[in-house]
Amino acid sequence: MKLSHYQANGFYLLNPIGPAGLRSYPAAAVAIVKGDYLIFSAGYVTNTATAFQLLLVAGIAAENCDNSAGSAGDKSVLVIPLLENLQFSVPVAANAVIGRANVGTAYDLEANDDIDISDTTLTAGVLAFLVDDYDISAEAIDGNTYGYAIGHFQQVTIA
Repeated sequence: MKLSHYQANGFYLLNPIGPAGLRSYPAAAVAIVKGDYLIFSAGYVTNTATAFQLLLVAGIAAENCDNSAGSAGDKSVLVIPLLENLQFSVPVAANAVIGRANVGTAYDLEANDDIDISDTTLTAGVLAFLVDDYDISAEAIDGNTYGYAIGHFQQVTIA
């Protein structure tokens, strides 16, 4: 699937979602970038996650929110909830160019704004990014060395 948007970092929502579908949470004293994967920490959302975590998930930042010069809770950020019917594109950060063999596989985060297709070590009950498709067109590779994964978030079950 060829994308129409190639972001340098972050999860980019491919489905329309209205303002009523977004949630607002108080931000930690950090700079949050649109597309960052957010978790809860001490009652505030933060973008410091480097792996999918159980029960701490807030969602994907729907906007930039720079609260780095303030105190936790001084600003709030709009968040896209991680519903299985929402599809995102995300840069592949490490290992190799994504391809057909990666479709149908669940991956962990590389950082708070991309995935690593060599990281399939997941824990039951956490969220994972399940690849539905990918883009390795010339424009995609020009935008990101390893291409873009297209997929959705779902809870991991281990048989």
